[in-house]
Amino acid sequence: MVVCAAACLLKFLSGISFGCLSWLIFPAGLVLASVLPSTLRALKIRQVSSLQHDLACVLGLHLNHWRYSFLLLSLTCLVLFPLLMGLFWLLTVFGLTIPLVPVVQKGTWLTWILYQLLYVAVAEEIFFRGFILGNLLRLRPYGFSSCPWRWQMIVVLISASIFALIHVFLSENLLSGLTFFPGLILGWLFVRTRSLLAPILFHALANIFYALLPLILT
Repeated sequence: MVVCAAACLLKFLSGISFGCLSWLIFPAGLVLASVLPSTLRALKIRQVSSLQHDLACVLGLHLNHWRYSFLLLSLTCLVLFPLLMGLFWLLTVFGLTIPLVPVVQKGTWLTWILYQLLYVAVAEEIFFRGFILGNLLRLRPYGFSSCPWRWQMIVVLISASIFALIHVFLSENLLSGLTFFPGLILGWLFVRTRSLLAPILFHALANIFYALLPLILT
């Protein structure tokens, strides 16, 4: 219900101009959709004191094993970024265009990079990995108790599918479904670290690297 409501709300808001605040609408909507259910649940059962702990668990706002998070993040970037560059180099060799490359106006790179770091990556990871994937992990059925990794694989697939479907729904572009594949990587990082630190940083770095690819390959 939260996912459907958030997607419909963002679609509705995308058709409204908010002037200089337009850049903040999507991130704010995703963060609000993530924290509001836990807040309402805590208020309903009159356990406001547990709200902070509940939000930290649901959103994955833990920095435990931060060194492991940075190590896993570094290895992931070192492996995937060269592979991605090679793949898209082959596309250019055959005269094909790189899909979904963001258009960054000249002179706005710094603003765009800060936006990716501070808003897009943070808000999307809080919602898709922290809220959706975090809650799915907590709902592990009894039959998966002996093989928790199987349930982890299933919920990573589910969260990546939701990630891609919402991108398609909001952009009205079927190619946005390709976000399913980075969604798998982001979900895996969250499951392995149980923190949003690695997914947020990888999300931002991947978006920036992807935008720079046409410049690197030309």
